[in-house]
Amino acid sequence: MSAEVVRAADPVPQQRRSLIERTVLDEQIRTARQTAPQSWGVRSWLGPLVSLAALIVGSGFLAGALPDRGTGRTIGVAALSIGLELVLLAVLVAFARPLVARGGGWSRTLGLDRVRRSDWLPWITGVGFAYLGRTVVSVVALALTGGTALAEASNLTGGDGSIVSIVVLVVVAVVLAPIAEELMFRGLLLRSFMHRMGFWPAAGLSTLLFGAFHVYEVDTVAGAITLACSVGVLGLVNCHLVRITGRLTPGIMVHATYNALAVAVLLLLG
Repeated sequence: MSAEVVRAADPVPQQRRSLIERTVLDEQIRTARQTAPQSWGVRSWLGPLVSLAALIVGSGFLAGALPDRGTGRTIGVAALSIGLELVLLAVLVAFARPLVARGGGWSRTLGLDRVRRSDWLPWITGVGFAYLGRTVVSVVALALTGGTALAEASNLTGGDGSIVSIVVLVVVAVVLAPIAEELMFRGLLLRSFMHRMGFWPAAGLSTLLFGAFHVYEVDTVAGAITLACSVGVLGLVNCHLVRITGRLTPGIMVHATYNALAVAVLLLLG
């Protein structure tokens, strides 16, 4: 069935719906199922899943082996942070490249394209909802643990306060992480899961993995749960942005802004 037939079957065209009501990603998945049903096989989700599990376990082990303080810890944290995002990108390319080759490019296959003028609305709205959700998580954690979980839930560090450690933090949190993580969790995994289940189960599963990916530096269960829930809100918001736009760019912008604000608060208060 062609894309035109799929669109014709939709009773209300996407362009005539309000932004919040659009399901562009769902339509893209339906079209992909009809035109290339064999492309998104088991390899498209099992390979990244196994790789993510290895990354999470390995990162936790390496983080625990770092020195407690000093220059050694600063260098170790910087190397681990940069290395983790670069390995994530390598895993993404390894498993997404065959899909991209068959699907007609990164934009058509995973929704990665340039920034558009119309992106300002999902960007601003996404940042607002992400921080609203983070505030709710913080209030609940404060009420349940008296602030202990919040203190234990940070995975950002300014290192020794040197210019180098701050630059590394900004580059990783504001540039590398938004691109690598959105491509993996809202690009490859969300779409792969949606070939097998509905949007919300797929969004929930990819967000669960997104949260687990961020807790390798947290030593307590309460802190890990709090951090996973905080970044999980960001994950769900960006899943919905991909659904209503069919693109990753607004989510990358939201992710970068979310992290930039968190880094700014850390540096100002630290």
